[in-house]
Amino acid sequence: MNNLEKLFYFRGVSAEYLNYSAERIVVPHEIRVKLLEAVGYDVTDDEAVAQAVYELDALPWKSWLKTFNILRSGESEYLDIRVHPEEKTTSISYQITTEAGELLEGELTPAELPEVGEYYIDGIRYRAHRYPLAGLPLGYHQIVLSNASRKEQAVLAVVPPKCFEIGNGHSDRLWGINCQLYTLRSERNWGIGDFSDLMELIAGSASVGMDVVALNPLHALDMSAEDFSSPYSPSDRCFLNPLYLDPERIPEFWECQTVVSQFRSPACQKKLAALRGLTHVDYRGVAELKYPVYEALFQHFLAQEIELRTERAKAFDLFVQQRNDSLTRFSQHESRLDCQSLGVSRGTSTDPRFHQYLQWLAQQQLQQCQTLALECGMSVGLMGDLAVGAVKEGAEVQGNAELFCDAATIGAPPDPFAPQGQNWNLPAPDPIALQRDNYRHFIELLAANMSCVGAIRIDHVMGLLRLWWCLPGLAGGAYVYYPFEDLLAILCLESHRNNCMVIGEDLGVVPQELRSRMAATAVYGNKVFYFETTHDRQFKPPQDHQVDAMLMVTNHDVATLAGWWNLADLSLRAAMGLVDTVNELPDRLRQRRADKIRLLAWLRSQELLPESWLTDNSHSKVEQPFDISLCGAILRACARSRSRMMLFQLDDLQLLEEPVNIPGTHREYPNWRKKQAIETKALFKDSQILALLASTYRERKQ
Repeated sequence: MNNLEKLFYFRGVSAEYLNYSAERIVVPHEIRVKLLEAVGYDVTDDEAVAQAVYELDALPWKSWLKTFNILRSGESEYLDIRVHPEEKTTSISYQITTEAGELLEGELTPAELPEVGEYYIDGIRYRAHRYPLAGLPLGYHQIVLSNASRKEQAVLAVVPPKCFEIGNGHSDRLWGINCQLYTLRSERNWGIGDFSDLMELIAGSASVGMDVVALNPLHALDMSAEDFSSPYSPSDRCFLNPLYLDPERIPEFWECQTVVSQFRSPACQKKLAALRGLTHVDYRGVAELKYPVYEALFQHFLAQEIELRTERAKAFDLFVQQRNDSLTRFSQHESRLDCQSLGVSRGTSTDPRFHQYLQWLAQQQLQQCQTLALECGMSVGLMGDLAVGAVKEGAEVQGNAELFCDAATIGAPPDPFAPQGQNWNLPAPDPIALQRDNYRHFIELLAANMSCVGAIRIDHVMGLLRLWWCLPGLAGGAYVYYPFEDLLAILCLESHRNNCMVIGEDLGVVPQELRSRMAATAVYGNKVFYFETTHDRQFKPPQDHQVDAMLMVTNHDVATLAGWWNLADLSLRAAMGLVDTVNELPDRLRQRRADKIRLLAWLRSQELLPESWLTDNSHSKVEQPFDISLCGAILRACARSRSRMMLFQLDDLQLLEEPVNIPGTHREYPNWRKKQAIETKALFKDSQILALLASTYRERKQ
């Protein structure tokens, strides 16, 4: 293997992959070369390539330890220490300082330990020796090794073998609802679903016995962008979107007479009523209404709390201190943006404390939602959603620029849904930079997103193993591999530190290696009802579903039940030019008709087909419009699934046809804007819906 091929290997640049049809696809050499150039290598300089290989392969053997070392509690509690032959009989002292501040000391002599590896550098045989180190508590600890001539410091991450699980493992069948928070309606919100609306949804869901409410990503968005609607194109995944705040639940709101007077004015009430009445969220209109109020409340907070050093001011200071450098980077980035277009004065907009204040309030209100869920008897409560990346211009990438490759973006290779492949226009994380930074950013991401929820869904969990890198102006791409076992170990640890279940979105082409490790570490899979079929397109019996998985009846990327049955999804795609109406649409319609017949047969096999749908000839029923009885039958059948968790969309209870999002569209369709048809309170007073939920509960729990 020449040095260039070695560099491909050590940088994780794949040479081939299996596509959606299990065909072996060879990555063109020029694409692989361009990917190396994208991360800064001059592949035309043989000496530079050789030096890069040396630094990635040989140089680490000159250090005793990796800078980040993982010990798996109860499984592999040991350190591998690499030594020069002259050091093998030399005593090495170590000091371990645990997170709790406990100091542990000891000595070791490499020659007395088992040898587990070797590497020759300039003819010198370096050896790796294994030192048992059991009994350390879970967490991130510091270790210092020293002898008479040298000293090294490293991180010891002691991790559990699996992620945290709620309840009695597979025996407890969880169920709940998934929704986009911004879609919620109420008589009091400001034109967008907020944390008070979420509390109302939690109370209603808990009252019918649900375990979980799953949400879209709540990440902070780039408020200076022309369009800041997509929760999957965030500015920073460590922080929250202030638009979800309920201003009236901020303590300063009712103390600030200027704000109260403005709020009660006819002009403001008229604007609020107009925003509430829209069928789609007007993000800019909501922001222009909320942000001037946030500014007034912040100024009141400075005068009445910060200046007087009250207990509330001290709580704010503690929050800022606890979030440390990440909040500093975020707030400084936000203070450089132009919030004046949202009605905020330059003085406030450029004050980092303003943005810290909003994050403090948002975390408080979100935590109150999770606290309510648990108090209402939910076993999980909220399920968060961690997006796969962040936009180039956002706070996360700009504040951690050294961790991202700004010359490449991530996406997906070609498949039947996107024959040209996908480019999500999100900067690619550099796997070597992540390692060299001791995974600081990844740890911060998990801790921030797990702190106020009982479960988290990781979008595109394949990113722990590999990501598809795209290069601007070039067709094609290649998979780049990541330090999978390290990332998975950290995920297990953070899951336990935050008592948070983990679900990995593993739809699409998934390597068996990933599925095996997910199963071994209690990272649950993510299934969607439409795709739970056999090789001949029959719907699987519920008892054949994957146990360690979350079954979603529908989600944000697929048609609603009513839209699927009534063919509204195909009509929409045809109208937008996403489906060839002459050559493709007729085949799609025929296939859907056959799938509808299979669905009715599946429900009949479960003895759940409603009376109004019973017939000796299923073909005669496929043109009948979708109704609440058929919806209830599908939910009841899915509730029988042996999958550990089962979720259904709030939209499906209302028989909504319009989808949340149509993948592959941007301006063609108002993605991430659609609201619910009726208010949340009304949903849980509707007798038909309550009967449907009661029957679903019985199937799931009794």
